[in-house]
Amino acid sequence: MITPLRLLRRDDKLTLGGGNRLLWAPAFPLFPDAPGIWDAAEYYNYELRPLFTWTLLRDDGNEVLLRPVSRSWDPSALTKTYDARLPQGSLAVTEEMCILPNDVAASGISLRLRGARTAKLHLVAWTAQENLPSGGTSRLTEAECANGVISFLKHIVPPSRPELTVAVTFGMNRNARSFVLQLSEGKFPLPRWALTPMGEKFRRGLPNTVHLTGVTDEGIVYAALHIPLTLSAGKPDAVSIGFAASPAAEQSRRALRDAMRAESPAMISTSSWRESFNGVPRFECSDPYIERYYWYRWYGLRLNTLAGDEGNYRSPVVCEGTGYFRAPISYSAPCHVLENRWRHDPSLARGSLMTFIDNQREDGGFPGYIDVNRRREEMFYHAHWGEALQGLHDLHPSVPFLREAYEGLSRYARYFDKHRDTEGSGLYTINNHYETGQEYMRRYTAVHPEADRDNWGQVFRLKGVDATVYLYVLKRALAAAARELHKPGEAELWDIEADRIRQAVRTIMWDPTEMMFFDVDPATGMRTMVKAAACFYPYMTDIVETGYLDGLKRHLLNPAEFWSPFPVPSTAMDDETFSAEPEWKGKRMNCPWNGRVWPMTNSHIAEALGRTAVRFNDTLLRRRTAEFIGKFIHMMSFDGEPERPNSFEHYNPLTGTPSVYRGVDDYQHSWVVNLIISYVCGIRPEPGGCLVDPFPFGLARVFIDDVRMRDRKLRVIIKGRKFSVWMDGRLQGSSSLGHPLRILFQ
Repeated sequence: MITPLRLLRRDDKLTLGGGNRLLWAPAFPLFPDAPGIWDAAEYYNYELRPLFTWTLLRDDGNEVLLRPVSRSWDPSALTKTYDARLPQGSLAVTEEMCILPNDVAASGISLRLRGARTAKLHLVAWTAQENLPSGGTSRLTEAECANGVISFLKHIVPPSRPELTVAVTFGMNRNARSFVLQLSEGKFPLPRWALTPMGEKFRRGLPNTVHLTGVTDEGIVYAALHIPLTLSAGKPDAVSIGFAASPAAEQSRRALRDAMRAESPAMISTSSWRESFNGVPRFECSDPYIERYYWYRWYGLRLNTLAGDEGNYRSPVVCEGTGYFRAPISYSAPCHVLENRWRHDPSLARGSLMTFIDNQREDGGFPGYIDVNRRREEMFYHAHWGEALQGLHDLHPSVPFLREAYEGLSRYARYFDKHRDTEGSGLYTINNHYETGQEYMRRYTAVHPEADRDNWGQVFRLKGVDATVYLYVLKRALAAAARELHKPGEAELWDIEADRIRQAVRTIMWDPTEMMFFDVDPATGMRTMVKAAACFYPYMTDIVETGYLDGLKRHLLNPAEFWSPFPVPSTAMDDETFSAEPEWKGKRMNCPWNGRVWPMTNSHIAEALGRTAVRFNDTLLRRRTAEFIGKFIHMMSFDGEPERPNSFEHYNPLTGTPSVYRGVDDYQHSWVVNLIISYVCGIRPEPGGCLVDPFPFGLARVFIDDVRMRDRKLRVIIKGRKFSVWMDGRLQGSSSLGHPLRILFQ
């Protein structure tokens, strides 16, 4: 049986998180081998720097230099080993670092003496926090040491953002023998004992003093706790250090106490991660890329989860990624609904929608980015909310939830009718390149030469294929919801409006000569004729008919346009602006869409291929869907090694090289788990049941179990071209690839 923590183990990763406020995911770590956690952490989307480090001292006060030997990572912990020389003998040190669900960053330190009978040492756990009260970005208040625990309030004040106060409690699982809090001049402290004021103060202990003021109050506050150690040969000793962060001091104190009472903080983290992995369908596969990536995606989703219950976050919600992206962002939120609907507990999937309804703008639109303490209402993204609503309800139906979601999404749809289709054309308007989540590409400069300028305001008007398809799917989903909520009149109206959108896409966006859908310039009524990956989005829906299939094959499957070695480029390879490298107009950009492969777009394209293959029973498209998803997943690994999966914003379509220069791994704006379950395993919900229809991936073995769907449990086993389906432990039938089984939940 697969053990996800063991499967994901590797030695080239550092990131730690417990699925809540505190996360350690340094983009470009400067101190990966320093003891403790010194590179910047994130508390929500605020930088919290540093957390803590620790130092071993000989009895004479000289530092014991630790030589890094090895690192090993899994989602629950980062384990580092060190060697150290002593005047007599040596020391083997192991540190297990983790971040717990209650937002305690912890280190469990094990020390083993070698070659000597005894040794007297001292361990000092310490931190160094900037205090810049005169217009700086960080200041401290209420700093103190009481009962062997250091506590303070850290006020983080980034430019142009609201202040956030974090209550910090710092301590160990043993009573500190001595302590110090000392203000010092300087900025950007380093994790080096010799550079601290404690180095000269230590005399077999710290002076038990608190000095937080001076000529000025600006500088660095060093805070340290000390315990003596007497080591004996053959008797390893263990110490735990914890750094708790929360909104309130008592909450941090309680969290630290709970963590330090444990035999090992890492054991708490391991148990928590195991519980999380046990809450999703069990999956095994003969393709090591697909098997490992399935579990890696579940890791990434939990890593980027916020537990909710504070500020603008009433519900648990998934962030788009780390760093700047550590917040609910409307472009990616539907992805998180689609992925997390496969969890046994649908609360996280529901929360990823309800967070936006809870923070809905007065005009009905959703803010693009939601901080814990403000909504960035100037930011707006077009997003695939209809797919998310319908997909979630298919697996976990709930009339109360559906009613609440229906009201919010109805207002959202009316925002588009009022503000994004004032002409009543049935096509919906994009006002700037940011709001599609697809910046810097010719689909915008084709209608305005300055469409790529840095401005969230209206720059141009473009009737977008993607924006329009999203509204089409949303109105169909609202019609289905209205029928279930016994609103037949509203259901009929939504369907009429959806029919109008479908007709407009077919007649205005479809070019019969080029055989492709295109964006439309509303100023001229002309199609832009710019070939972008978003032009294939209608193939996810019943907008397309048989006559549109040749266009999909002609363009999407064309190696000169979109079928690159690692498909699919966001702009066609024969476009005048195409660049496989992340460059736009000669400059390397953070988020260029003029040719890079974006996992977000790939998720849509996979659905376009797969659904078209099913609707029209097209064998070629079935093979191409499997090929596409396989290449997509294989691409997301370092150096093509399945043991080192990744998830970056974008990739090179010719080489598969990820955007490592951005420093943003574990980026969650796609739906890979959904593709694996839907097409590799073939499980796709239908009214009253599901269709089991695996695609031809050429796999020797696929196993998935404990798939929760409308309070039923499904299991699918695929061996070669044969597959069998169980429901609630009973065999429902067997078949072969290309011959689906329909399972009814009666």
